[in-house]
Amino acid sequence: MSLSTSSSSPADPRTEARRLLTDAISTYLQSCKDLAAATERATETSGSIDTQARRKAYQTLTELGDQVRLAQRRLVTAAKQARRVMPVADIEEVAKKLDKRDTTESAAVLVKAALVG
Repeated sequence: MSLSTSSSSPADPRTEARRLLTDAISTYLQSCKDLAAATERATETSGSIDTQARRKAYQTLTELGDQVRLAQRRLVTAAKQARRVMPVADIEEVAKKLDKRDTTESAAVLVKAALVG
């Protein structure tokens, strides 16, 4: 995930950083939504006597959990790369606009932690 652009379409580094950050946040949010939906389905399936259905639900949760963790890492990387060309306040503002949740798992909290570290 580099901030460089191809020579055929030069872009403003800040615009490119904002785009990469926005993409990373969107991917993270979608991964979180997918995991939440799968968790609901797994909860419904947990009472089932069908062991294959329970196993599949658990496998799905595991895979989606891995996707969320990967999306978190990509988001942290995008935030750190954006810090090279954007003010910290602007980076945090992008995260807050896209993820309005007020939880420890919100994109804004992840970005803020990445920028402090």
